[in-house]
Amino acid sequence: MENRETNVDNKTKRQRLAKKFKDIEENVYSLRPSICRYMKCRKRTARHLDDKPFDQLPVISTKRGSFAPLPLEVILRILSHASLHSLGILTLSSKEMRNLVLMYVYSKEGYKRVVPSITTAADAEEFNSQEFKEESKQCQKHYSQLGIMLKRSTCLFSTRERLSQVGKILDQLRDSHVKICTELGSDLAYSCYGIFLHAFIAGWEDDEKVKAFQAIKGASLLEERIGHVMKSKPASLSGYERYVRVFCKEIFLNKSTLADKSFWLAQILKPYPIYFQARLMFILFGPTEPDGENILWAQMAMTSTSISQDLMELSNAFQIFQSDVRGLWSSDDIISLFDEITVISTEWDIENVAIFLKLCGDSMCCEVLGNKAINGRLSELSYIMYYMWQYCSRSNLTAVQLKKEQEWYVALMQHLGKLLPRCKDHRDFVQQIFTIWEDYMMETLEDHGDNDSQVSLQDDERIRFKESLQSLTSLTTTLLTREMRFK
Repeated sequence: MENRETNVDNKTKRQRLAKKFKDIEENVYSLRPSICRYMKCRKRTARHLDDKPFDQLPVISTKRGSFAPLPLEVILRILSHASLHSLGILTLSSKEMRNLVLMYVYSKEGYKRVVPSITTAADAEEFNSQEFKEESKQCQKHYSQLGIMLKRSTCLFSTRERLSQVGKILDQLRDSHVKICTELGSDLAYSCYGIFLHAFIAGWEDDEKVKAFQAIKGASLLEERIGHVMKSKPASLSGYERYVRVFCKEIFLNKSTLADKSFWLAQILKPYPIYFQARLMFILFGPTEPDGENILWAQMAMTSTSISQDLMELSNAFQIFQSDVRGLWSSDDIISLFDEITVISTEWDIENVAIFLKLCGDSMCCEVLGNKAINGRLSELSYIMYYMWQYCSRSNLTAVQLKKEQEWYVALMQHLGKLLPRCKDHRDFVQQIFTIWEDYMMETLEDHGDNDSQVSLQDDERIRFKESLQSLTSLTTTLLTREMRFK
């Protein structure tokens, strides 16, 4: 018992002693300065933002939006990483942002964005390579985006101010134009300008387009160069002729819709007399050498197997006149232009005139041939109708196509017969057509009958004679079947 009591007393003493030392230690540490006092962080913390999500922060309601707190140098650096498409959209946000974007575009940093990067140096043999095609595609895409960006950034400007902004951009592109002409060819260089122009003026009214045309014509000296061409003989200034052809087609025509092509052709041609209009038309759409360098002025004075391909582009241009909805081209204008263009440089071969007229379409045939019928030009009309029938019954047509062409021809003759003023003219017209057929076949026989040693015709002449005879038989059968009567 005594030992147990003694142990309890000792344990109690030890607990009291430990508590006493603990109290003393706490008193000592409470008197020491804390180390945190000397390592305290004095940085201000935005604790009021800790519990707020980012989308609930107040939006800066200024014209620059989120760019407001940033200095100008930082904003321009950010714009240098944006695409031309993004810059165009950014200009629509506010007037101040538009001014910032235009400031950047006209700066030295913006110059690098405006000018396309060209890395390929293509030779004449490499124009069909895949690398050249990709480079051309990227260059055209750049000019398209540049035109859209400038269109959006100047949408609130007047037409004069917008054209002034275009002038500034073109000044920046002057050196790159020379580089594109050297590396990728002049055709592509002017094609890029055409893409830029049509992306910029898309949706403009006609009076605004007229101002754009006048500004471009004055800046490019187009009128002066056309004047040099008109004052000289055909083919004497082939370099200027090619420049006028490439410039007008790539800048104004090739990227336009069918309706706009009629408008641009009126702006190009109408300021000049009808004779100069015909020369310009042949410069723009006439046949050229395979490399496209020189215009074949004398090509129309002789017949060739490829004449329909040579005249296809020119005939399409006349179809544009016929589809005019603005009233810029009347029937008299089209007929006068046709008559002048068929005597340009040298008078066309009558067969080429007939083929060209057929390629121009039904409306053109009725107007031009109807005009000749009313004026009593039966001899010329008969020759045209003879060669037109030869073209309609050419050997490369299927049976269905041949029948369709024959029916069209007979309907055209019926239309012309109604326009002839006298009944005697009806008979003379038909008789002259068949007389031409007779003369052609007799001439073929006489040319090969003079030489007694030559028993048979040459193969090519025999084929032509056979085709002419079959064509005559076919026409006679068609006329008798339809019981053609001129009333």
